[in-house]
Amino acid sequence: MASAIAMLAAMLYASAAFAHPQSVTDKSLAPGNLPVTWYQAPLAFSESLSTDTTCGWAVSTGQLNTTRCYVLRTYALGLQQDAQHECNLKVWNTVSDCSGDGGWTMHAIPSGRSMSCVETGVLDGGNFQHKSAMLTCV
Repeated sequence: MASAIAMLAAMLYASAAFAHPQSVTDKSLAPGNLPVTWYQAPLAFSESLSTDTTCGWAVSTGQLNTTRCYVLRTYALGLQQDAQHECNLKVWNTVSDCSGDGGWTMHAIPSGRSMSCVETGVLDGGNFQHKSAMLTCV
């Protein structure tokens, strides 16, 4: 009986300690990750960025980190938006190492809770079409 009372007292103490909301002091996403889904399909994008949830046929999922360069091998990618942060996806044309000043396109990924589809245009798995991308968030 005494151990049951001690266990109940410990549970009440623990629930009281965690019942108050904890403040979050650092909401930084840099460096951070955004969930990504890679798509393959010749889609009819009206622009290079779409918020349509049908980006094509999903072939893989993962995370894009804000500190890495990614070689693009699919026709499109879907980035899950972050509720507190706006992001940009810089896509380089003709290079697979995120280098060069002239041949790139910047895609704004707004803050929110939906997905942004970005058309990369890579239809051959990256064999002859060389493109790369880097994510930045603020």
